[in-house]
Amino acid sequence: MTRDKTETARAPRDATDRAQREIGEGGLREAAPRSLREQALEAIKRGILDSRYAPGALLSENQLADELQISRTPIREALRELAGGGLVRILPQRGIVVSELSVQDIVEVYQLREQLEGFAVRIAAERLGPADAEALLADHRDALAHMQAGALRAAYDSSVLMHSRILGLAGNSRLSQFMAQLGDQVHRFGLLTLRHGRVERALAEHGQIIEALIANRPEEAESLMRQHLRADRDLALRVVLPAGVMQAELTA
Repeated sequence: MTRDKTETARAPRDATDRAQREIGEGGLREAAPRSLREQALEAIKRGILDSRYAPGALLSENQLADELQISRTPIREALRELAGGGLVRILPQRGIVVSELSVQDIVEVYQLREQLEGFAVRIAAERLGPADAEALLADHRDALAHMQAGALRAAYDSSVLMHSRILGLAGNSRLSQFMAQLGDQVHRFGLLTLRHGRVERALAEHGQIIEALIANRPEEAESLMRQHLRADRDLALRVVLPAGVMQAELTA
């Protein structure tokens, strides 16, 4: 491959990687230098998404300040921003609590994802170019390599690039804005399913979606994306709901 072609093939991957770094996990921008509020926001958000701060856990400003070596004022500002995004709740007389994972949250987020990402992948299949295909395949190879090495979080981080690239290929700024609003919840539920043994199957489903995209089969790609998201949803519900309740909740 010539140097020009190599640079052309790398460009979409580099652009998406930059966008992913800017978006970060759950919507954080990795700007430098970051303010103390941004540092606190990133650290607390990551702790919630990784379940180091469990659902229902009480968060203390003093404890967080000691843990992160940041003063209380930026900690307080970060917690207010997290409350606005729904990751924590500010309760009178109790303090700040990590939001619980509710059935309604899971169902609503995946309903929206299925519609939005189903649409996006159908459009992406029609617009996919050779360099885009190579970028998707490269991310997928990275995710598989991390999984085989037992680095599940790294596998997740590589695998979610597929969803970002598909949204980018759809070329709809309003669609991207809607998905960005779901960012924290998307990552929270995605990491929840990761911790409950779904990574291998999810990556196999990603491979099927990528294959349909490259073959320019938009209807198949959409169907596979919807199936993939429903499987994620079902596992998230099995984690949250008591045994035997899930089907009743889904059909209610």
